[in-house]
Amino acid sequence: MPSSCWPRSSRRRARVALVVALAALSVGGATGAAPAATPHTVVMEAVAFQPSVLTVRVGDTVVWRNQDPFPHTATSAAFDSGPIAAGASWTYRTQQRGELAYICTLHPTMKAVLRVE
Repeated sequence: MPSSCWPRSSRRRARVALVVALAALSVGGATGAAPAATPHTVVMEAVAFQPSVLTVRVGDTVVWRNQDPFPHTATSAAFDSGPIAAGASWTYRTQQRGELAYICTLHPTMKAVLRVE
């Protein structure tokens, strides 16, 4: 039914409902909600972490992907992946600010830093 066939009071209520809904949506976006977590990737390949220094924010996720044909770990004072099999990955969500030096306990020459801001 075209809107011109609706009674005037129904059209008015529909407009008011639309204005209220739009206002609610705009207020919902301005609540100061935290930004969504950003995913980051560290590749383990050729017995090295790439990148060797990664800067992220609190709440972001970091995924370590093992591209080597043998296991690795990502181990720091704050986290420990345990062995990550060839072709597998492990995910960590950052929890607090700081600079986290980490290594592969299976290959101690593999060193990197995760900076959490």
